[in-house]
Amino acid sequence: MLFSQVVGQSELKKKLRDSVMNSRVAHAQMLVGPVGSGSLPLALAFAQYLACTNRGETDSCGKCAACVRYAKLEHPDLQLIFPKNKTAKIDHKNFSSKDFLPEWRKAVLGNPYLSLNDWLKELGIDNKQGAINVDDSREVLQNLSYKAYEADYRVVLIWLAEHMNASAANKLLKILEEPPERTVFLMVAESTENMLQTILSRVQMHRLGRLSEKEISEALSTGSDDGEQMEKLAHLADGDLNLAKNLLEDQASISASINFFIRWMRACFVLNLEILQELNEEFNALGREQQKALLAQSETILRKVLMYRTLPETKTKLLKEELEFIHKFSRFIQVENTASMLEALNEAHYHIERNANARITFADLSFQMSDSLMSQAMN
Repeated sequence: MLFSQVVGQSELKKKLRDSVMNSRVAHAQMLVGPVGSGSLPLALAFAQYLACTNRGETDSCGKCAACVRYAKLEHPDLQLIFPKNKTAKIDHKNFSSKDFLPEWRKAVLGNPYLSLNDWLKELGIDNKQGAINVDDSREVLQNLSYKAYEADYRVVLIWLAEHMNASAANKLLKILEEPPERTVFLMVAESTENMLQTILSRVQMHRLGRLSEKEISEALSTGSDDGEQMEKLAHLADGDLNLAKNLLEDQASISASINFFIRWMRACFVLNLEILQELNEEFNALGREQQKALLAQSETILRKVLMYRTLPETKTKLLKEELEFIHKFSRFIQVENTASMLEALNEAHYHIERNANARITFADLSFQMSDSLMSQAMN
C-alpha cells in the first residue's frame, strides 16, 4: 500500500514519514479512527514505507522486492493479527489469525477500508463476534523470538485491537514495553474505550479524523460518474469511505436502511406494538455486526433530521428516499429529544456489542424512542 493510495489524512502521513526519515520510529503505535477513515490502509502504507529499500521523501518506491511483497501482504517480516471466529472450515479449539490469512489478504486487497462486518461476512460468520485471542499473542511472541528475515523493521500489525480479549492483551504487555530491536507494533482501532489502560500507556497514539465529503466524493468518482450523486453518497456516508463504497455498489441497501428507520419511527410515534414486534424480529435476524451497523445508520439519519430542521438548505444533500420523510419527521425533532434518542441508540449499540439479548435491547430502545417522540409531540 502506498501513501498516495490512502485517501486524505495528509498531516498524519507526513508525521509518519518524518519519523522514518529522522530515525525516530516509536516501537509501539496505535492509529485510532472511525470506521472508513483509513486507519488500516494508512498502517499498511507506513509498514511498507518502513520496509522499502528505495523510499523517497513522500512515499515508498512501489517497485523494490519489499514493496512487491507488501503489495500482496506477503512480506516475511510482516505479521498480521485480526479478529475472527470459528467457521465451518476452522472449528478446532485453538486457532489464530494465521489460519485465516488467505481470506484476510483477499478481503483487504479487495477493499482496505473494509469494516469488521464486511470481514465477518467474507468468512460467512456475520452472526458471530470477532475476537483476537490468546493464541494470536502466543504466535506473536514466538515469531519475535526469531531474527528478521530481510527488512530493517519487523512489523506486527494488529487490526481492530479493541477486540483483543483480556488474556491476549495481558500476554502482549511485556513485549510491548520492551520489544526486540527494530520491531514495530502497529495497532489499528476504531475506539480505545474498552482497551486496557496498560496497553494504551505503552503506545504512541495517532488519531484520524473523519474524511471530508469532498475527499470521499473524489475517491468515488471515476470521471464519468454522476458528480451530484457522488456528493450525496459522500454526505450519506458521514465520513466513512467504506460505507460510501458499499452504497455505491449496492444502491438497494440505502433504501433498505432508510425504509427500516422510517417504519420504525412511525411505529414508535404511535406506539404500534404489532409493527414494532415485526421490526424486532427483523432486527433479531441480523448478525451482531449488522445490528450495530443499523443502529449507527439510524444515528446518522437522526442527526440529518436535526440538521434539516435547523438548516433547511441541507435538503440538497438528501437522497430522494429521505427527503419527504425527513421534512415531515423534523416537526417532532428538537435538540432536547434528539439528544435523548441519540443517547439511547448509543447505549443500545454498547449492549449489542457485549452480546446482550437483541430482542430485549431493541424493544427497550423502541420504547425509549417512543417516549422521546411523544414528549415533543405533546409540547
